[in-house]
Amino acid sequence: MEPIVIVGGGIIGASIASHLKDDERPVVVYEQDTVGSGTSGDSVAVFVWHQSTPDPLSHRLRARAWDTYEPLIRDGTLSFEQIGTLDVAFGAEGATMRKEVAATLDSFGVSASFLAPEALAAHGLDPAAVAGALYTPEDGYLDPSEIIQHFLKEASSQGVTVETKTTVTAIRTDADGVTGVETENGFQPAHAVINAAGPWAPAVNRMAGISLPLRHNLGPVVVLQKDAPFTLPFIEFEDGLYVRGEGDRQAFAGQFGARYEDADELQPNEARSVAHDFYLDIEARIEDAIPRLSGVELVNEWVGMRTLTPDGVPFVGETAVAGFYVACGMNGLGVTLAPAVGEVLAEMVRGRSVASEIEAYLRPGRAADFREPLNEN
Repeated sequence: MEPIVIVGGGIIGASIASHLKDDERPVVVYEQDTVGSGTSGDSVAVFVWHQSTPDPLSHRLRARAWDTYEPLIRDGTLSFEQIGTLDVAFGAEGATMRKEVAATLDSFGVSASFLAPEALAAHGLDPAAVAGALYTPEDGYLDPSEIIQHFLKEASSQGVTVETKTTVTAIRTDADGVTGVETENGFQPAHAVINAAGPWAPAVNRMAGISLPLRHNLGPVVVLQKDAPFTLPFIEFEDGLYVRGEGDRQAFAGQFGARYEDADELQPNEARSVAHDFYLDIEARIEDAIPRLSGVELVNEWVGMRTLTPDGVPFVGETAVAGFYVACGMNGLGVTLAPAVGEVLAEMVRGRSVASEIEAYLRPGRAADFREPLNEN
C-alpha cells in the first residue's frame, strides 16, 4: 500500500504525523535536517489567545489546539509557563482600538481586558511611556522541541517512519495527480504528499507545479540576561518590537518583521546575522519603556524566518494537484495552531468531513482571490 508522505519534520509535520498515526496506510516523514531544526526551533513559542484583529474561526482553531495541549501540560508531558500577553499602545488611537479588541475577545470567551498605563508598572513597563495595553493573561510559552518529540514519539510508536537528513528533491505527478517523491535515496511512491516544509514550502509547492502567494519575513531575536531574578510577560509594542520573559533571569527581545505587503520570498538556507540597528532599537526601547530590563546583558542571538500569507490565515488542504496537500503559511503561529492544523489536515487526507466553515477558511483555493499568478482553483 502506497504511503502518505509528509515533507518537513517541524512542529506542523510532526503534528500531522501524530494525527495520521493510526491510518491504514503507512506514513513517512522526510526531514532534510534534524527534526525541529528549522523555524520551529527558532520560535519564541508563545501560545496566544490574543489576536490583534479578532477572528472567530482563528479562535476556534486555537481552542481546538488547546484541547490537545492542556491535558499534556496537566500531566507533565509538556512544560508551559503562563506569563500573559500585553499588546501595548503608544497613543490614544491605539488604546481605543485595544479596548475594542478586548471586548471582542471577551465575547469569544477569552480572558481579556484593557489595562491603563498605571497598571502596567506591575508588569515591568514605565506608565509614562505608554497609553495602555490589551491584556490576555492566559497566554504563555511552551517548548517546541518537547512538542515535536511528543508528536513524533506517538507517531513512531504506531509505525510512522521518520527519515531525517533526507531531502525531497522532486515531486512526481501525472494526469491523475501525485505519484510520489524523489529523495536522495531514490523514488518513493505515494498515495498523498503533504507539504509541511515551513519556509521551504514555496519551493516544495513548485516541485508539484503549484504556486501559492507565500512570502517570508525575518525575525531577529536576542537573549538578554540579568544577575537578579525578574519576571516579564510577552509584551508586544505596536511598532513590531516585542520582549518575552524566559525563566527568572532571561528575556527574549525580537521583532515581528515586515508585513506581507512589504515582504518577499527569501532563501531559507542563507546565513543571516542580527542587524546593528536592531540592537539600537532594543536598547532604546528598554531605556524608554521597560525599566525592569535595565542592566541586562546580551548572551545569545539568532534570526528566525516566518512564512506569511496575504490574509494572515494558513493554507491547509488539498491543492489543484490531486493528492498534493499543503499545511503552510503559519504567519508566526505555528506553535499556537499546530495541533489543530495537524488534526484538520489529517481528516482531509482521510477523506473525512471537516466543518465547512473551517475548510473554507483554510482552503488553498482562496489564493486565487489575491490576484497573483497562481496554479490554483
